[in-house]
Amino acid sequence: MGQPCEGILGDIGGNVMWSIIENLLSEMRQKTIEEYYADFARLEGWLRDQERLLTPKKDHRNTIVNLCENLTLELYTYPAWMKIHLLSFCMKCSEERKYAEWLMQEILEADYDALGEYNKYFLYWQMTSGTFDNANLQSETIDKGKARLYRELFDSFYQAVKVDTFPYLPVEERNRDLVFLFTSQFLTEVHGPTKTVCDRAYFLQHDLKKKAVIINTGMLLTQKGDSPFYNRAEGGYMEKYTKMKHLKFRGETFEYVQCENNMPDLDTIRMLMRRVEEEKPYCIINIGGGDLCADLCGTIVPEITITTVPSELAVTTGTFQVTERDLKASDYELLQILGVKPEHVTKALFTFVFKQQNCYFTRKELGFSEEAMILLVTGWRLGKEVQDDFLKMLEKLVCGKDLIEVVFMGLFEDYKQTIASYPKLAEQCHYLEYQADALAVTECCDLYVNPKRKGGGTSSAEALFMGLPAVTLPYGDVAAAVGERFWVNDYAEMADQIIRYCRDKAYYETMSKLAKERAAALTDSKTHFCETFQKIERDPEFL
Repeated sequence: MGQPCEGILGDIGGNVMWSIIENLLSEMRQKTIEEYYADFARLEGWLRDQERLLTPKKDHRNTIVNLCENLTLELYTYPAWMKIHLLSFCMKCSEERKYAEWLMQEILEADYDALGEYNKYFLYWQMTSGTFDNANLQSETIDKGKARLYRELFDSFYQAVKVDTFPYLPVEERNRDLVFLFTSQFLTEVHGPTKTVCDRAYFLQHDLKKKAVIINTGMLLTQKGDSPFYNRAEGGYMEKYTKMKHLKFRGETFEYVQCENNMPDLDTIRMLMRRVEEEKPYCIINIGGGDLCADLCGTIVPEITITTVPSELAVTTGTFQVTERDLKASDYELLQILGVKPEHVTKALFTFVFKQQNCYFTRKELGFSEEAMILLVTGWRLGKEVQDDFLKMLEKLVCGKDLIEVVFMGLFEDYKQTIASYPKLAEQCHYLEYQADALAVTECCDLYVNPKRKGGGTSSAEALFMGLPAVTLPYGDVAAAVGERFWVNDYAEMADQIIRYCRDKAYYETMSKLAKERAAALTDSKTHFCETFQKIERDPEFL
């Protein structure tokens, strides 16, 4: 293949650049899938070099556009796995929705002889992760594509595990005192979805008096079926938990089962289905969605899926689903694709549980000004979620008359390189990476400020809990969590609202009080989760 890992975009002309790309693609196109996989690391390295040279992307838009157009010029002549690899690069490098939609279509249309069920399930999770991180890549077309792909895979695995041999259990045969909680990932106490699993298990057992068994299928971002995909995401998996039989949370002890890190495995899925058949739980609660193992087990007893992206529907074939918002017009087609009845979608407030605060800081200890209004922007994907329009708004604020500082907390890839384009903002910024005690840092801030993104629900609830008012667009999990009183229409209105908080202390105190009241509701699982469960169990199709 020559030496494709040398960066070429920064120092040679367009014709020479295209000649190198054309030769590279011509050689890769001739490879078998085995040869392509064997040489994958070198091509991936070359693509990474090009993206690195094109950062910050706002300064290289024309070059990025030209590169992606050249890479896809004769895409129809390439084998499926090569198409998907190149389109995934174009999607992530250009951050253009058209490449995400094109990629989704190629995955759907790929022949199963070229990409089997395991490959397509791997790609389902890669698309889910890749589009979740960046609002520019999200669309109804992609959502429908993911739903179609998932339903297709569910039907295929349904046949493979012979689900028809496992009859549905009527309510009189089920153990009303036993519930299985399925999760596709179980990590540490700082991980939001893991805390959600433990919280729901606690209230099932402590308040509803049902034995809760937690089953971690390990299906989120599974690496089985690994296929060429640019900058592949990997799911966290705690190997040491495989030997764990029980776990404790808030004084309750739960039976714990963790699948080996080789899912989806047909034998393991059958084993769990036999366990459901033999132990006859009252129902299954699926935390998250996108979990083929949970959904297959949910054909034996009722399944209630609780989305961990409260502002969105979960991708699941489970009979019942809980989300935090009213159904939109586009949701009905998604539900039809998945085979879920709209009347079985229940609207309920998504509740949170926090890791206990053990540390206490002063602003001086963290390097914050005592006089400034401290804006908190927090998340684990800030490098992708914080876009230029948001940073421009922040820089304009810090250049104004009010003393404002910005704290970025969590993970902000390429932070120094990104923030260097905003020198005035850089002077007024603090970057705090992983914090074991997020509440302790949040307590030293004044306002929770949210960029346009899907996630962030847990951190916004933590901020409200500490009395910080929130400022967010009416989009994503943060908007759903904090409620309409904290919404603004656009970034211009966001800037105006932040200035008002700086200057109007009475208004700030009023909204801080409102934040704490909202946090009280957001942490009341005893009311919101338990009442929702009891409502669903009265449904005739639960029986």
